[in-house]
Amino acid sequence: MNVDLSGDDLKSKQAVVIADLHFPFYDAPTFNAILDFIKQSKPDFCILLGDQLDLESISHWSQGKPLFRPVGGLKSDLDGFKSKILDPLQSALPRTCKKVWLEGNHERFITDLIEQQPELQGIVDHISYLKLHERGWQVIPLNGSFKLGKLTLIHGNQLQGGMGYIGNQPSKKAVDIYATSVLCGHTHSAQSYTRVSPADQHQKWAGYISPVAGNQNPRFMRNKPNANTTGLSIVELRPNGNFNCYLCLTVDGEFSYGSKTYGKRANIHLKGSKF
Repeated sequence: MNVDLSGDDLKSKQAVVIADLHFPFYDAPTFNAILDFIKQSKPDFCILLGDQLDLESISHWSQGKPLFRPVGGLKSDLDGFKSKILDPLQSALPRTCKKVWLEGNHERFITDLIEQQPELQGIVDHISYLKLHERGWQVIPLNGSFKLGKLTLIHGNQLQGGMGYIGNQPSKKAVDIYATSVLCGHTHSAQSYTRVSPADQHQKWAGYISPVAGNQNPRFMRNKPNANTTGLSIVELRPNGNFNCYLCLTVDGEFSYGSKTYGKRANIHLKGSKF
């Protein structure tokens, strides 16, 4: 899906990109910092980059492990996502904001469940349950993409090979596979890479891996060291399709952008704290 920039004036447009919330295992301070930024910046686009929901309770990884499949777990996750993520986000976004929801490989767990139990089709449906279309969200199916000018946004599971291995430089792999500039999530560790055409040095493509809004110590990792980095991506899009992409990492629940700080400490300062 593409954004039509025809007829736009010289003003740049701003997109807020939120990757891999993995609700209910999200990082609340990071999400609060994102809401703080949205309320003040009033972006033109809000893009959820996939794996908004963790869906551990129906995952194939939790089969045979009832500890991770509590009674009513799926409904609890969807209701919690609505009240703690979707409703606050909807309230913070300006009315004119273009809202895009990319399906990730974790949302696919619902499709997997229906393939195993087709009698549930039409009943188990997170898109309908959350009323995403009614709320104005454009839903991009799994493995699909959304374009902001010359930047292509994907979830990132597309980078996996037949064995599921991505490698230690997914930003480079994204550019190599898509042959264009790409922003994705999925691997949970912020990263960037630039490729220049040897035939025309004016032709450059960049690959970006967004920081995530999910927990830095997810339960399935069992406290193993990891390179998860929390935050968001901000894209400034010019009318000719050119862009700047900023990977903004949160530290202690806050981040800085454009000489302003957003998040926990920023809110404390606004309230006149002595700190």
